[in-house]
Amino acid sequence: MNALILIICAVCFNFQDTLEKRLEKMVWKNRVVVVYCPKASDAEFKLQKKWLSEVGKEVMERDLRVIDCVEANLSADDALHLKERFKYTPNHFCFWLIGKDGEIKLVSNKPVKPEQLFGLIDSMPMRRAETGKN
Repeated sequence: MNALILIICAVCFNFQDTLEKRLEKMVWKNRVVVVYCPKASDAEFKLQKKWLSEVGKEVMERDLRVIDCVEANLSADDALHLKERFKYTPNHFCFWLIGKDGEIKLVSNKPVKPEQLFGLIDSMPMRRAETGKN
């Protein structure tokens, strides 16, 4: 069921748009996790997807959207955007959290546990305002 939620989130995006356009459309609406890997079969990628699929409800509660960027499936425009905006080095796993303001809040070259991700999000002033916690 939780995996289905993540799949539905991915389907909600217009895949005709470039990665840059999709990210622009989410500013001030959603927090975004971008998960990059060279191949979908990478163990770190699979682990990150597993962890996120297990906490689908918490992902949705935080207005969080997940975008998978598998190098083998990226368009030239998307690969260029990743390199320019995120300063990533191809051929290894990378995880970015982008806040609703469009700014990068977390970068990791290892899978990020949900409790670490949610702890960071929940400490952000915008999230505290959303939940009424100060």
